Amino acid sequence: MEPVKKSEAPDYYEIIRFPIDLKTMTERLKNRYYVTKKIFIADLQRIITNCREYNPPDSEYCKCASTLEKFFYFKLKEGGLIEK
Repeated sequence: MEPVKKSEAPDYYEIIRFPIDLKTMTERLKNRYYVTKKIFIADLQRIITNCREYNPPDSEYCKCASTLEKFFYFKLKEGGLIEK
């Protein structure tokens, strides 16, 4: 939901080179950063990729990332933003 805090994951920024989170994405959306759907999709996919890279596959974080990914792609298809 928010940027990872160094106090909670001291090595996060050594492992994850391109951090992104939903709060940052919300700010980018408000600031009209997303001029194409491709840029928006790339940022959301980066959240999921970062989560899977940093956390163990069976962790709650990865389970949540998988749920978010399924929901996100379902909504994109439902809205006609990507092909079914």
